[in-house]
Amino acid sequence: MGKIEKGFIINSFHEAASLYADATKKLGLWQSEKYAFEKYLYQDDAILDIGCGTGRTTFALYKTGFQNITGIDLTPAMLNEAEKIAHEHNLDIPFILGDATNLPFKDASFDKAIFAFNGLMQIPQRQNRTLALKEINRILKPEGIFIFTTHDRNKNENHLNFWEQEEIIWCGGKQDERLYEFGGYSHTRNASTSISQHNLKCLIVWRKQGLQSSRAFTAVNYSMKTKMSTLSLPIAASWIAQKSGSAF
Repeated sequence: MGKIEKGFIINSFHEAASLYADATKKLGLWQSEKYAFEKYLYQDDAILDIGCGTGRTTFALYKTGFQNITGIDLTPAMLNEAEKIAHEHNLDIPFILGDATNLPFKDASFDKAIFAFNGLMQIPQRQNRTLALKEINRILKPEGIFIFTTHDRNKNENHLNFWEQEEIIWCGGKQDERLYEFGGYSHTRNASTSISQHNLKCLIVWRKQGLQSSRAFTAVNYSMKTKMSTLSLPIAASWIAQKSGSAF
């Protein structure tokens, strides 16, 4: 059985593209996203929406005046759906096929970058997520800001038992062989301590890539019914990162 690699991610989102397109047409921004974007984005900013998918955040920002925005995603089927929606509404938004670990842009091309819906954490392997952070730092202008979310497991008590059981499985060497890592966690029984240590590691990694970070707020649970199913969004921690050497 092979490891979960980039191809697995592309195929998974290819199969779900129509569901995400349906969600894009019905969903706007999360309340936490509205807060972050209103606070840190300016309408003349050049904005890169990484992992834009079918364009939920891209379209929402464009329609509220942030029209210098570019969407980029790894999955052709997701971008095809985004382009269909853009055509339906006569919106002039560039959607580009690309990989966050090798962004096809010159240095210092964007004022702001976003990576919504825990997209950064869906990149397989920690070394590749680190590479994505290096790339994001590279394409940001001086004092540029990166807004993104990560799973916040210690805020969702319904999942704590699952992760406790997963730890036992990993410690016993019986984990899913396709996986590289145990969810980015330190191995500890105390869930809150685990999260704290994980966040500290994240901060260290970000600083090494030239970013300074501040955990800003937590997104609330949100559910949306579509024609196909109900899409439940987990609680997520929102982060604001900025190129080192400048203050928020």
